[in-house]
Amino acid sequence: MSRRRWLAILALLVIGLAWSPLIRPTFQGGVVLLELYSPTLAAQPGAPSDRDLAALVTPEPRVTDTIERFAGVEMRVTWSRPGWGDRHPGILVVNGATPAGNDDPVTRRFTAALARAGYLVMLPELPFLKIGRLEASATEQVDAAFAMLRALPEVERASAFGSSVGGGVLLAAAGRERALRAADAVIVLGAYFDLDTYLASVATATQRRDGSLVPWEPSDEVRERLPRAALDGMTGTDRDALANALAATGYDAVLARLASLPATARASIDALSPRAVWSRVGPRVFWLHDPNDRFEPLAEAEAAQRAPRAGSLTLAEPGVISHAAPVAGPLAELISLLGFATSAIRATD
Repeated sequence: MSRRRWLAILALLVIGLAWSPLIRPTFQGGVVLLELYSPTLAAQPGAPSDRDLAALVTPEPRVTDTIERFAGVEMRVTWSRPGWGDRHPGILVVNGATPAGNDDPVTRRFTAALARAGYLVMLPELPFLKIGRLEASATEQVDAAFAMLRALPEVERASAFGSSVGGGVLLAAAGRERALRAADAVIVLGAYFDLDTYLASVATATQRRDGSLVPWEPSDEVRERLPRAALDGMTGTDRDALANALAATGYDAVLARLASLPATARASIDALSPRAVWSRVGPRVFWLHDPNDRFEPLAEAEAAQRAPRAGSLTLAEPGVISHAAPVAGPLAELISLLGFATSAIRATD
């Protein structure tokens, strides 16, 4: 028998063992990290090329677009299916607030990674995120998308992943709406927990950690876009009151004015704040947060971890993520991230 044939048989045996119930989650997590970190690894000195390492062990995902309507809002949906099989665990991906929407390259690579790992991925191009506006109906749109995913006959189990502002909206939806309460797990990356404290941190360049206010430097993008997104979601006196709150001097002064907003403005803020419904978020929560994140302060993740809730929250702060993008780092950090990914996959697969 030729050497090439022996290698092919060996590869099939390795893949077969990897997809056994005990080892499969770790293999799937490895596939996701290989897909995401191939460009990063290839950029290291002495690396052979920018080759998609995950493509060596998995077939190409099948990607299609459809037009759907959720909570009365029409939008494009991108579906990424594994290149094998008919039934798969499903995962809804709620993107961050990027003008590129579903064409954002980091998001596209991430959805491909999930499909290579065996997930049927649903990526709705939520208009409020693409244009950068916080809408009170956002949680209804996200929940309706998840309900559609879960109802597909080819979906065995259903979970959800949210990034950046989309992660905060997803958590709020998991506590406010019906379908997401039955999700197997909710995974977020660089999300916010309390829209009040998030706005106060951006407005004052501070965050509260361990009971003390400490400096935090928000990125120019979030400094410009978040207050505008919140203001654009309101009109009239509500908008004026929010603008006045954000103009206050000092973190606690901003929070005090936010707490005193008119009832309708207050309801708009609470509708998108996971803190307001945290006790009703039923699924297991897995939270990844860049410790040096300049888009959402780490204090948001720490506040969620401290807040009382019946369900579990697993928090990881890997140094190989820059907000929502993979970056180079020590091997130990990647191994730790693989452990986190394996735990999340066990809860969703």
